[in-house]
Amino acid sequence: MKYKAIGFDLDGTLVNTYVNHTDLSGVNITVLRTLGFPVDEIWVDRDPISRQPFYEWLKNNGRYSEKAYYDKILDDRCLEIEKQGAVGANIYLGIMETLSKLKNEGYKLGVVTRGGHEYAIQVLSAHNMLNFFDVIHGRDDFSYSDAKPSPMAMVHLSEDFGVPLEDILYVGDSITDYQSAHDAGVDFAGVLTGGGSVKIWSQLNVTIINSVADIPSIL
Repeated sequence: MKYKAIGFDLDGTLVNTYVNHTDLSGVNITVLRTLGFPVDEIWVDRDPISRQPFYEWLKNNGRYSEKAYYDKILDDRCLEIEKQGAVGANIYLGIMETLSKLKNEGYKLGVVTRGGHEYAIQVLSAHNMLNFFDVIHGRDDFSYSDAKPSPMAMVHLSEDFGVPLEDILYVGDSITDYQSAHDAGVDFAGVLTGGGSVKIWSQLNVTIINSVADIPSIL
């Protein structure tokens, strides 16, 4: 058995959810503007989804000790948006059968999502998938800087699996998923159920599968 464990992204990989990603990507700007921060100055020519510019601003203004406080505020707002998007979600065809098969064959299974931990539990529980997974990591289980696309997301998965990075296959639908796995030295399979495409995955020279249901065919 080449792999001992398999990690999965959540949205677009296991479950088709309806999270408003426009609202989600604007959380830093909208929330911190209402709190009086000069967001146009902080994020000038910077990615508004990244919190790094804000962290740098806090540090430069002698307020870095407030980082955890504002992370909690931002995470709570993200969680609200995510939980709203879980309403009406549905799992992709063949997911349950595939997870059951993999579990029965002895693979450790885990979820690593940029969504909040509470959101992940809500979605997995709603579709009776929770018991399949040995590890469930959300954005807020570790430092925000460790969330995907950071390779640390895979390092934490490896640690909690008790399995070396090279013995893990990670499955996802986005470039963010790929970056985290690739930079950690974890093998990656790109699905076509979410944001990924044959063109994107071919350019990155990764294994392509139509959906999670096809995983047994590549093991």
